[in-house]
Amino acid sequence: MIKLFKSSSLNGIIQILVSTYWLWHFGELLHLYNYTDVLFVFMYPNWLLFIFISFSLIGISIGLTVFLKKIKIKSGYFKLVGLFLIGLLIHLIVIS
Repeated sequence: MIKLFKSSSLNGIIQILVSTYWLWHFGELLHLYNYTDVLFVFMYPNWLLFIFISFSLIGISIGLTVFLKKIKIKSGYFKLVGLFLIGLLIHLIVIS
């Protein structure tokens, strides 16, 4: 069981899946805001959605480099968490 957590292929796939979910979520929001008649109480600006989408694409590339064993697992998670924290910080600044 411990060897599974040390497997770079498994951890790379996990990072790719998390980043892909982030990409899907904000891509769907961008689509709903611009191409449907759904009314929202609060809407993110489009530039913020583009920043989040670019962060998720960077996260996918980080997961791919972990999967291909070009960077270490720990370094990949630190970079991915750093992207999420920067995204959270931008989110909190824009909302407040």
